[in-house]
Amino acid sequence: MNLRQLEVLGAVLRTGSLSAAARSLGVSQPAVTKSIRLAEQAAGFVLFRRVHNRYVPSGEALALLPEIERIQSGLSSLQLFIGKLRDSTAGSVTVAAPGSISHEFVTPAIVQFAKKWPSFQIRSQVLPAVRVAELVLDGQADFGIVNQATDNPYLLSEVLCEGDTICLVRRDHPLSKRAALSVPDLADQPLICYSEDTANGVLVRRALREAGVMRRIDFVVNQSQQALDLVQQGVGVAVIDPFLWAAVPRSGLIAIPFSPSYSNRIRVIRARERPRSRPASRLEQLIHQTLRERIAVPSQGGRVQITMRGGKTVRVTPRSPTK
Repeated sequence: MNLRQLEVLGAVLRTGSLSAAARSLGVSQPAVTKSIRLAEQAAGFVLFRRVHNRYVPSGEALALLPEIERIQSGLSSLQLFIGKLRDSTAGSVTVAAPGSISHEFVTPAIVQFAKKWPSFQIRSQVLPAVRVAELVLDGQADFGIVNQATDNPYLLSEVLCEGDTICLVRRDHPLSKRAALSVPDLADQPLICYSEDTANGVLVRRALREAGVMRRIDFVVNQSQQALDLVQQGVGVAVIDPFLWAAVPRSGLIAIPFSPSYSNRIRVIRARERPRSRPASRLEQLIHQTLRERIAVPSQGGRVQITMRGGKTVRVTPRSPTK
């Protein structure tokens, strides 16, 4: 029994006659009669009996009415939802990102998105960059925001901003007055760095080897927030990307350029074969806007440079404002 036959059957049951059902549907009575006959053939049992020139519904037909109404209500809701999707006022978006990016750049963008389009459901996944790429590839996320390259031909990658690696020290640290720091300067310093499965971690370890500095990394972290906390407590010197520090500078810390200079990039990644939805595109734009607003602080003669998508260069002061 198809949807049209169910619609006709429901109309006959509600109005009580074939002629009234035909009028409510805007069709001829023979068309209604034909639909009922086809519905009976599809159902395999009698839906109406002719009694004194009237069609009387069978018990089975009456039992079908609540289900018919449920289906029609569901179809009405579906049509309404389709309209909202067409007008981009409903649906869902899933974004995945590592912790530091998610907390400082994705979450504020989600807040703005929710204010503008409250009918949307937003799913946010906080995961390592490798898992972010897997979710995007598998279609479990509309897009991801990562801070390292994803070497996969099935992913599209677009750089949102980039900035040079920094050394982060306390304001009262002996190295805090230096204009730049190189590997030999860190030879005898407790060192805080990302793990070796990150792009920045690999580059720092390579710089140590090439400079002939044979040493271990004292504190291995996987989140920029951890690095900032450890430096704040005087545990050591951190060699990290500049993004979290630029977004949330701390008055007791100083950022100094690291030599050799390595560029760090925040990227949006998408599945190459999957079209981008308008809601996902809107959330991407808000994340990029959040990056611009939080990183593009006024220049104060700083030596750490961050370049935003579109070529705009932002010089971020390496010295945090004093309290």
